[in-house]
Amino acid sequence: MRFPALLIFLVLPMSAPAADVESALPRSCRQVVRATTTDWRASAATVQRFERSGPEARWMPVGKAMSALTGERGLAWGRGLHPMPRAAEPRKSEGDRRAPAGVFRITGAFGRPEKMIGLRLPATPLSTTLEAVDDPASRYYNRIVDRAKIAQPDWRTSERMSTLPVYALGLVVAHNPCNVPGAGSCIFLHLWTPRRTGTAGCTVLRECDLKTLARWLNAARTPVLVQLPQAETAGWPATSARGS
Repeated sequence: MRFPALLIFLVLPMSAPAADVESALPRSCRQVVRATTTDWRASAATVQRFERSGPEARWMPVGKAMSALTGERGLAWGRGLHPMPRAAEPRKSEGDRRAPAGVFRITGAFGRPEKMIGLRLPATPLSTTLEAVDDPASRYYNRIVDRAKIAQPDWRTSERMSTLPVYALGLVVAHNPCNVPGAGSCIFLHLWTPRRTGTAGCTVLRECDLKTLARWLNAARTPVLVQLPQAETAGWPATSARGS
């Protein structure tokens, strides 16, 4: 009896998470904030800090893990330092109530002056005219701007940052750095309010943890946020070293 040819399929992973994370990091990066969720739909996250002394050195965990919350509907691939995967996971878009997944620079801080003492990031104090623009039709989309300095504001929607208690302290995540309309805007690490179970797209931490994180970060060390489900960060960083 003749049998049909046997087809053998080699199932390969969609990506190599550990290698992808490491290759996406700038060579000058010495600090990483890793935020992991159990899966793509989970909002609860665990934040762990890592540092290294040089580009070839091992990543070392710093301090204890911190609890955090991400998007109300979980995570979706964002635009950052990582190559955009071809996998079927969702992609971040404006208003989807998902936090961006991937590798992103942390470029600055904002907040009330008394809460920014001791920071080593570029810091913007809140003012009554400071706004985070989330209108995809605006030329200022995905930017923090001082409305008083703009002759012709062209946005219909924005956040007046000084009116929001959660922005008393925040860190700027460089998601969608080319400001592609509709790809998601104004992503921050900011304060977690009681009873909150998810966000519109930011990642939130309790005030004591956010202060610890903000004061640890140093612009000279090119800090980066790695935010992914656990399965996508399996094996990264490859270290058995003890935390400090």
